[in-house]
Amino acid sequence: MFWMGILLAACGVFLLVYGGLLFRFSLAVGLFVVGFSLASWLFASQTDLIRILISLVAGGALAIVGYALVRMVLHIAGALLGAVAVLLILSLLPISLDGTMGSIVSIVLILAGAGVVGFFGNRLGDWVIILSTTLAGAYAVVLGLTRMFPTAVGAAADYASAYVPFTGPALAVFVIVFATGAPAPHRIRSLRGHYVNR
Repeated sequence: MFWMGILLAACGVFLLVYGGLLFRFSLAVGLFVVGFSLASWLFASQTDLIRILISLVAGGALAIVGYALVRMVLHIAGALLGAVAVLLILSLLPISLDGTMGSIVSIVLILAGAGVVGFFGNRLGDWVIILSTTLAGAYAVVLGLTRMFPTAVGAAADYASAYVPFTGPALAVFVIVFATGAPAPHRIRSLRGHYVNR
């Protein structure tokens, strides 16, 4: 669905631009992207209306949790970083995790990645916010573009997976978006601190 791609790409651009500045909103948007894409993938066999509603509710619920738990922001940013990193690693692996058992294994691995990195999130300090929002932003942009133009990356027209099909063009776009987006939150924070502390 084209509009789902627009929504994901817009969320990704927001994460890339405002990740380090508006980190509370950025974490909510990042968790929305993860919840939305996973629910959309898990309920791909349902009708479009049911899948859209479930995806919006799952993404919204994770966004509300991420926004409300501001005291645990570094742990939540770590969990976002872990979940997106595992999604990207599973996208890159040449194994196929299709079917019910594959979905269960994927979800368990994603939750394990979120739990492990989330537990150690506070040890990474502010960098966990920058890394998590940048990685989630690049993931959302590429997944959104894949949903809008699936044949351009070699995917089927009805592509609904949470995995990014890392063909040549999709991998190139991901690397470019991540490389250009990674320094932005750090520069914004340093400029903000430079002018505020004078």
